[in-house]
This record gives sequence, structure tokens and C-alpha cells, in this order.
Amino acid sequence: MLAAVKTPHIEMTLSADPEALDYFLKVIREHFDVEVFSPNAVEAAANEDDEEYENYQDTDLWKNCTPGNLLTGTRLMHGLTQAQLAQMTGMRQVTISDYETGRRKLTKKAAIRLASAMGENPDRFFLAPNK
Repeated sequence: MLAAVKTPHIEMTLSADPEALDYFLKVIREHFDVEVFSPNAVEAAANEDDEEYENYQDTDLWKNCTPGNLLTGTRLMHGLTQAQLAQMTGMRQVTISDYETGRRKLTKKAAIRLASAMGENPDRFFLAPNK
């Protein structure tokens, strides 16, 4: 499950038993406007007509997502700074910053290098809608 707090922008990946997730989301929703994306959410919504979940690809958050955003999220998910990722890949920190902010287009070759350093599939950086 992915919970995204809209303002300030925070993304969290959660994995726990359903009761713990429900409790966590209840607490978070008391303080923040939250969108929840779950691999099973679309199926659950279709089966239960549950208004709480929506298809993540229909959200503004997804539509405005870029390869740089996905790179940033992946880096943060691994608990890495730009400097640490730069050291792991042999790239300069400013280059990673440029990829993340969109000042430089993330190429497939760079994505392979970055993803490999984090043990990820490079395709994860290109799942967002094309810009």
C-alpha cells in the first residue's frame, strides 16, 4: 500500500497486517489529507463499491509524476541521500539532483546505473505517464 500525504508531500510504503494498516491510516487521516493507493484497492473498490480508494492512475498525483519523482521516491525509500547514491553509482550529486528535478532527462542508461545501485528494476522510473 502507498499512502501519499498531499501537503506537505510525503510518500510512504506500508506493509503490515490489515488491522495495523487501518489504525495507522486512521491516525494519519486525523492530521493530513491522504490519498491511499493499494495494489488490491482497485479490485476492492470494484467488488465493494468502496469510495475510499481510487485507481492511482486517475489521480492528479500520478498524472503529474515524472521519472525524476520516481527516482527521488525510490532513493528515499532506500534511505539514501543524493550524495550517497552518487557515491554508489560513480555519478556526481548534481547530476542526480538534475535528474530528480527534471533539469536533465533521465536516460535508460542512467536509469540502469541508478537502479542497479539500489537493487531495483530501472523500468520503475518510467512508469509515470509520458511528459
